[in-house]
Order: sequence, then C-alpha cells, then structure tokens
Amino acid sequence: MESDELKLDGEKFKSRLIMGTALFPNIDILNKSLKSSGTEIITLAIRRLNLTNNDSFLAQIEKKYKFLPNTAGCFTKKEAILTAELARETLETHWIKLELISDKEMLLPDPIELFDACKDLIKKKFKVFAYCSDDPVLCKRLEDLGCEAVMPLVSPIGSALGVRNEHNLEIIRKMCSGNIFVDAGIGKPSDVVKIMELGFDGVLLNSSVARSLNPVEMSEAMKLAVLSGRKGFNSGTIEKSKLALGSTSFKGKISNF
Repeated sequence: MESDELKLDGEKFKSRLIMGTALFPNIDILNKSLKSSGTEIITLAIRRLNLTNNDSFLAQIEKKYKFLPNTAGCFTKKEAILTAELARETLETHWIKLELISDKEMLLPDPIELFDACKDLIKKKFKVFAYCSDDPVLCKRLEDLGCEAVMPLVSPIGSALGVRNEHNLEIIRKMCSGNIFVDAGIGKPSDVVKIMELGFDGVLLNSSVARSLNPVEMSEAMKLAVLSGRKGFNSGTIEKSKLALGSTSFKGKISNF
C-alpha cells in the first residue's frame, strides 16, 4: 500500500490535523493537548506573541512542531504583508497562514484583499496557506495563483456550527487538485469525519478543542476523527441510492405453501 502521508512544501507529515494554540486554559493543558492530538504543525498568531522574552509563549512550547504563523487580526493587505514579513524574520520560516478579515463581528475573510495579498506574498517567495470562504471559484483561483494550501471555512470561526454547505465542499474538492484544508467552524469530531470523508487533505482547528471541557481528551477525539474519515475516504464509500439494496438475494427462497 502506498504511503498516505501529507505533503506540504516538499515535506512529509503523518498527521493531517493542524492545531491552533489560542484560548487554552494554561500552557500545561496546551502542551498536553498538542501531544494528544498527534499534530506536527501548529499555528501561531504573530500579533499576539512577545518574541523577545525568554519566558515567552514560544519558549514554553515543545520545539518538535512545525510553526505555521498566521496574520490573525489583519484587515488590510498592507497589515498582512507586514505581519508575514515579521514572522519570516523572527521564526525563520517562509510559511504563512494568510488571514484577512472584513469585519469584527462575523470575522469573515475579505476575498478581494486576500487575493491581492496572496499575489504579493507569493512573489515574495512565501508559501501561503490561504484562509478563505467556501466559494469554489475563489478556492480554485487561489490554487491557480500558487497557494501552498487553500483553507475554506465551513462556518464562521469559533462558531462551532460545523458544516453548513456540504455541496460547496464537494464542488471545491472536485475543482481543486492541490492541498485543501478546512479551517474554521468545526464544533465536534463528527464534523471532522464528514470533512475527511469528502476527500479533504486535512483540518485546522482550535476553539473546538481549547474551549471544550476537557481539551486533552477532545484533541485525541479530533485525531481519531481525522484518521477515521481519511480511512473511510481511501476505502471508497458506497454510492447512495434512493431504493433499498438488500444484502441477501431472493435466490433459493423457500416457496410459499
């Protein structure tokens, strides 16, 4: 059987779960949750980090993870590019999760600013992981632009509403051949299973674990959900039918007396 490892920027990863690092009750629970999740990639909000303090957040995180810095809180292309360049300078990585939001209430991505910022960052040799809406055309345009991964939401960030438009996700997976992750809106493990069964390459989540009653246990549940959904997709689920399809034929049935 061929290896089913995730490939990003020429690197291979066993886990298809990317974990956020915000909102956890304390650093100890965060570290235990990351370990329990089996993740190999974690996101960091550059605007919230003190990168000059030895007792900083980064100093308390295990060094075995691949960092995916993000531009959380940015409203304009200028802000996002400045934040990305700061991340590359301080963390020595050309990876950036590009977030450009349009408002403070729904925190929905701004597709115009996002697309323009992607063009500039790719020219600057960044590997862009683009957080966007679940618009299939936009996702395809971002992929064609050269994004390392396109990351549509399934519902507003932190809402825990789960998958609201499965049809759009199916279209996105059909139209895009590159790495497609779901980012934002996941509430429970069954959301993750559904996403992975559709053939997505992975999920990025934070709130659904960090805000749960037991983040360490929930992170393991999310890990298992990713594995289950991926294995189901690779195994080839059966087609749906509007009619019953019995598992036992009527051949050899005893005749009526």
